[in-house]
Parts: sequence; structure tokens; C-alpha cells
Amino acid sequence: MIVTIHDVAKKSGYSITTVSRALNGYGDVNDKTRKKIIEVAKELNYKPNRVARSLVSKKLDTIGLFVLGRTSFQQGFIFDIVSGLMDEVSEHDFDLLIFGTQSLKTGLTFQQLCHQRGVGGAVITGLKINDPIIQELEKSDVPTILVDVPVKGKKATYITFDNQQGAIQAIDYLVSLGHKNIGFINGHREAWVCFERFSGYKKGLAKNNLPFKEDYIFYGDFTKESGQNGARQLKESNSELTAIFVASDVMAVGALEELVAMGFDVPNDISIIGFDDQDFAAFTNPTLSTIRQDVYPLGRVAAKNIIRLITDPEYEPEVNILNTSLIVRQSTSPTK
Repeated sequence: MIVTIHDVAKKSGYSITTVSRALNGYGDVNDKTRKKIIEVAKELNYKPNRVARSLVSKKLDTIGLFVLGRTSFQQGFIFDIVSGLMDEVSEHDFDLLIFGTQSLKTGLTFQQLCHQRGVGGAVITGLKINDPIIQELEKSDVPTILVDVPVKGKKATYITFDNQQGAIQAIDYLVSLGHKNIGFINGHREAWVCFERFSGYKKGLAKNNLPFKEDYIFYGDFTKESGQNGARQLKESNSELTAIFVASDVMAVGALEELVAMGFDVPNDISIIGFDDQDFAAFTNPTLSTIRQDVYPLGRVAAKNIIRLITDPEYEPEVNILNTSLIVRQSTSPTK
């Protein structure tokens, strides 16, 4: 049987308001009264409900992680984000709730939804750049951090990796191996990171005095199948390609497998480099060179900032852009 604050009030002989204020540390309750109420609460093994306590104290100490899009749950980085968030929020005595796609389709505004669930701040991943909720978030009073989607509001900001620089790192590395004809398999056009990685690809080519060719580009959708289709189409249409930069490890694995099925030796005939450094990248055959996003720290930084937005009314939302790093494995090699 769950013990409620009503039970503590009845047993102690005080009103619910007095019991609540005593248990929440308010100074207008004298020590004798507070001591008795605490003793009764311990005797009954009373555990305060955090949402109810939040309504009294006006402190919402729960953060909501909204993971939008079914494919987001299939991406390994979600688990690293959750790990980073959980470790950081636990150090500040905050809770973490995880919401799926349907959470934002209730007919409520985002602010209403958060208040209804007792959420004091939100981290959102998986949004598309044309999602109408972005405009709502810019005006909302709910502290919010988007992952990989730029937003700027009075209580909203975003966190991401330096996707352009990561793409430039990939191109610089391939060029250092002697590659001059470099294809690019990108994700879908509704993902902001794809614009950034595409921009980095072009900047990397220009930096190394290589021409940009539209025929060298294929747009996928972050699935393994689109990586397979992209590799086949690019190589069949452009036999001179000696390397392909792929905007995600999932697509890169598809590209690698397709090229091998076509009879090419990876990396001796063609090099492949991905983006993300998901766990499986170290176990493909050959193992996958890639641009690493260290997602666990992203989760911690996001949590740290959202907690500050919740607890400090004077804190101005800050954009956080984290660095990427090049991971060299077996899927890339010098040109012959």
C-alpha cells in the first residue's frame, strides 16, 4: 500500500499544508513540529512524490528526453546520449524521463505537455529542420535543447558536433592518401547535419584544389539499404572514383558490402570512410575508418546546460558545438 501525504497528516495531527511545508524544508515551520512530522513520515515509510513535491516547491526537477522518429532508436548514439544525460542529472538530483514519437502528437502544446508530465526542461533529438514545433520552441518558456537542429529562443538552444569540420577532416585524410575522385553519400535533406556535412565535403574539396562534381553525390536516408544503392549508383556512373565519403556509419556499411558484392576490393580498389564511429564500425570486414562523434559527453553537456536553464533564471541559452576526430581503420588506404 502506498503511503500518501494525507496519511502523514492524519497520523501526525497536522494539516496537509503544514506537513508538506515541513517535509520540503520551509522555515515557517517550528522545529518541534517539523521533528514530529519527520518522525511520523519515517514511521509510515512515506516516500514523497516528486511531481507533487514540484507543484509545491515550484521546482520541476525532471528532464524529458524526446526521441523522435523510429529510426532514432536504431541508432547507437541514442544510448550514449541517454548514458551521458543520466550520469549528469543524477549528480544534480534530477530525474530523466524518455518520451517517444507519439508524445508530441497529443494535441497539447509542447509547453502544456511538459507541465502536464512535470517536466522542467527538455532535450529533443530526431527533429527535422521543417518541423513546425521549432517555431513553437523558440517562443516557449520551457528550457529546451535540440540535438543537431539549430534553434534560438529565450529558453531554447541546441547542441551538435562540428559536422563541417568533420567532413573536411575526412576529405583531407582521403586526399593525403592520394585520392582525387571522391564520391559522397549523404543523408536525407530534412536533416540539418546533412547540409553541414555536404558543406564540409565541398569545402574540403576546395581546400585541396579539387573540383566539385554533382554526379559524385547521392542522397540516401541513413539506412543501410540507401548506402548500398548509393555505392552501386556512384561507382557504376563514375568508374574513376577511388574513394567514397559516407555521412553515416550505417550507410557506410551498406556501401562497403555492396562494393564487395560488386567485386571490388575495399580498400585496395576503393576506400570508404563513414561518420559517427558507432560500436559496430570496429567489427566490420574490413573495419571502418570514420569520423568520430563522442556522444556520451554530448549527453552530459546537454544535461548540464538544461539544468542551468531550469535553475538559473538569468542564464542565457548557449550553443554548444563539440569537436569530431578522425578514426583510421582498414577501409581506407593509399591509391595505387
